[in-house]
Amino acid sequence: MEIDFENFINLRLPGGFVLTDVTEIAEVMIDPVGRPAVAKTIIEGREIWIILSAGMSDLEQSISIYHEVLEGLTVAMDRPPRSVENFLEHDFEAAAASAHAQFGFATAEKVVNFLQMFGFQ
Repeated sequence: MEIDFENFINLRLPGGFVLTDVTEIAEVMIDPVGRPAVAKTIIEGREIWIILSAGMSDLEQSISIYHEVLEGLTVAMDRPPRSVENFLEHDFEAAAASAHAQFGFATAEKVVNFLQMFGFQ
């Protein structure tokens, strides 16, 4: 199933945040500690952008969207829900994989429901 990135444009997220866009790029991405990355989240104020590596499978895109939204919102909030405040990278990845297994391919509605499961209001 191909994921429609336009579904996520200006998606209202809990806490008054907005997922402004999800896009793909062909350039190599590096995470903050210098490792290759398949996805990246940019946060400015209350706006969040997700960038995915081009060429990912639909499954990888879906899991990455769940992961990046959960991690991005957790980082962006002054006081995230207790359920995620001690999450490490592998916790975000496990939660995202579980979300895909439970809900299926990421859509705007499924992502918001996923966030609400963790207590984001």
